[in-house]
Amino acid sequence: MKDFKNLFQLLKPEAKKNLVKNKVEYPVAVNLLISTLKKNYAKSDLIVSDVIRLHAFTGLETPTDSIDYIYCNNIFKPYDR
Repeated sequence: MKDFKNLFQLLKPEAKKNLVKNKVEYPVAVNLLISTLKKNYAKSDLIVSDVIRLHAFTGLETPTDSIDYIYCNNIFKPYDR
C-alpha cells in the first residue's frame, strides 16, 4: 500500500490547514482524527463519527448532497496514486 497516499495526504490544502489549526483548541479530538486519516487509504473506511469530525474541524462548506457529505468530496483531493 505504500504506493497509495493515505487520507491525510489526500486532504485539500485548506482542509489540512484548518484541521491543524484546530489542534490548538481541540488537541485530543483532532490528533485522534489525524491518526485515523494517516492509517486509512479509502474514504469508505471512515466511520460516521470520523466524517462528522472531518466536517467540523476542517471548517469547509458542508455539502447539501448526502453522497458528497458522506464521502467528503469537498475535503479530499481525488485519488491519483
